[in-house]
Amino acid sequence: MNKEWIVEEMISGLLAVQKMHPLVHMIPNYVTAALCADGISAIGGRPLMAQAAEEMEEITGSSCGLAVNLGQPSSEKYAACEQALMTARKKGIPVILDPVGAGASGYRREAAARLFSIPWSGVLKGNSSEIHTILTGSLAHTGVDSVGEFSHETEAESLLLQMESQGRSMVIAETGFVDKILWRDGNSGKGKLLLLHHKAERPMVLVGSGCLTGAVMGTILAAAWKEKKRSLKETETALLAAAAVSIISFCGEYEHTGTMGDAPRGGYGTYKTALLDALSRFQEEAYRAYLMENLEI
Repeated sequence: MNKEWIVEEMISGLLAVQKMHPLVHMIPNYVTAALCADGISAIGGRPLMAQAAEEMEEITGSSCGLAVNLGQPSSEKYAACEQALMTARKKGIPVILDPVGAGASGYRREAAARLFSIPWSGVLKGNSSEIHTILTGSLAHTGVDSVGEFSHETEAESLLLQMESQGRSMVIAETGFVDKILWRDGNSGKGKLLLLHHKAERPMVLVGSGCLTGAVMGTILAAAWKEKKRSLKETETALLAAAAVSIISFCGEYEHTGTMGDAPRGGYGTYKTALLDALSRFQEEAYRAYLMENLEI
């Protein structure tokens, strides 16, 4: 895989959303549900957000992809997540699981581990702290934000090997100072790592940006599944996950949000709106240049 080919595959994944307009079922949390729905719609998807366990089989079964956000946990929500994940497994649709605040409490950690053990395929997406909790069982007790960068390369490799032995196609998408996409290539049998550097620090800390990334990721995977009419391979999933992580970074950087179109430079609310505007007006050439500068393989 060379960088040019990877970049074109990532761009194709984003363009597929505009062509396929996939129906995406997202089990959100109330804090960020509206932002996630707006993000899905902005890039060309169709959001569907349900949480009643009684309708999970029908709702998930009618969708092209499933995004599960574990923020604001409850026994009722986890029951719905369990039903949705089992349905996604039966149908073979791609899943993205975002274990929000997995290290904030033992309850969240245990529930996330239980849901991860259901044999679905797709992406485990989270910040460094959340991924560390899933891989090692460690608790942070510091809320839902990342508390720093953790080292867990050995544990990640072990988990991916275990998933492969179970017939699960799994990708780890870890966001942080440098975003990391880890997977095992089905053809070569080798572990792969893709790094996404940030061109500039975002001017605002936007509540829900991680949840938005998960929503966009679920949409891109759903579009590919709908277009290809088959389960996605590990490398396909990895590059689509990378596209989701990088498009949020691309749209969130100040030069793209503060100066896009007629969007004025302003405060928090302006920044949030401008980010959604940037998602809805995909600048292919600028994004291609951004990836060529910031992607490392």
